[in-house]
Amino acid sequence: MTDSHLRFARRSFLTGLGASALLLPFAGTGRAGPGDDAQRRYVGLYFNGAWDVLLGLDPRDPGQSYSGIDLDTDRLPAEYREPIPVMIGGQETLLGSSMSAMARHADVMTIFRGVNMNTVAHPAGRAYVNTFIPPSGVVPKGDSMGTRMATAGAYDDLILPNVSVGMPTFNLAFPADVTGVRLQRATDMSDLVTPLQASPFSPETLAALQAAQDEVEGCVHDQYGARPVDDLRTARERMRELLEDGYDAAFDLASDTDLRTRYGITNPNDANAPAVIAATVSRLLETGLTRTVTAQLQRGLDTHGPEWATLQPARQRAGFDAMAALIDDLRQDDPQMDRTTVVVFSEFARTPKINGRGGRDHHFAGSVLVCGGGLRRGVCGATVEQTLGLAAIDTATGLPDPGGRVLLPEDIGATLAEAAGLSPDPFRTQPLSDWIA
Repeated sequence: MTDSHLRFARRSFLTGLGASALLLPFAGTGRAGPGDDAQRRYVGLYFNGAWDVLLGLDPRDPGQSYSGIDLDTDRLPAEYREPIPVMIGGQETLLGSSMSAMARHADVMTIFRGVNMNTVAHPAGRAYVNTFIPPSGVVPKGDSMGTRMATAGAYDDLILPNVSVGMPTFNLAFPADVTGVRLQRATDMSDLVTPLQASPFSPETLAALQAAQDEVEGCVHDQYGARPVDDLRTARERMRELLEDGYDAAFDLASDTDLRTRYGITNPNDANAPAVIAATVSRLLETGLTRTVTAQLQRGLDTHGPEWATLQPARQRAGFDAMAALIDDLRQDDPQMDRTTVVVFSEFARTPKINGRGGRDHHFAGSVLVCGGGLRRGVCGATVEQTLGLAAIDTATGLPDPGGRVLLPEDIGATLAEAAGLSPDPFRTQPLSDWIA
């Protein structure tokens, strides 16, 4: 990346910051949300392309045969052929072979299986998991989960109340403060906080320039009152903090040998590497810049052809390995994840049968993983054992029940909101109260 490109990226960001305070994620004085815990953290991690749940959150025993499922384990590399037995919520269950690193965090897991994603089209699925509210076609409805969860605690002390990495972010119902700051890539964070050059001005001159800048009220003042002016001033103050408080060292992954080792980072400049993304998420939280981050952690999972046998398990593992390292960090100061929610999702799943090209196509029956979040540990939901089809469940027990109903993403969204002290009403469904600890 050239120096001119860095300057353009920073200039574009700062120009956008000053354009309209009402539209800024930084704008406005922070407000305490309705949640009981002012330090509540939220992380949303997206696996782009539709993951194969048989290799992850909803595996099958390769020692058994299934009438409607092609496991095709003989085509997989040896390390991906056996699922991993773990104890979750006092019950033994299986994790897919790609989740070996996550086994150490089974004690804080809640797995939702057999979630009806209601689509097998990528744009609609991406819109759905962004808000956990049914989209209108491919158009998202409502607020991003990150935006919503950012209001679950106080955020007046945060420079960046809500950050989104590689994903769109939406805010319809909440104050401008919590609109997500969107980074195209995780490595953009380092660019953002690194000063372009030493200031040519003395501290006195800089102070005078800043004071003059703050005195400018703009043409909207008379029409809209003091609020836009206050918002703009707050936005400037937060931006100055971001640039002046030495955060550049925290995001210089190349110079942190311990961090690179823990996350398995081989190239700290690889913006698409799950390890780099997860480490950046960790640093955003660790520095106190934010308590809410949503990130596209992995991509390239749309494996319709023979590449399924190699790319799907390897890419899932890279994502789950990075996630496991992130949770290691999060559990340093929150061992039971009582005030931390990590949600992991993909837009839908992949078919149980292998297609004519040697891969798997798109499938409705997805899974969602939550670590922490104030939820009861265990497995809620199921797919049909022989076919990976959608199954009705008793939502109280999470077990199959012909008289029950199939889980939907909005059930999970409402439950996470309720557990965080937020209203579940936007999801238009009742939260799964039996699954709130």
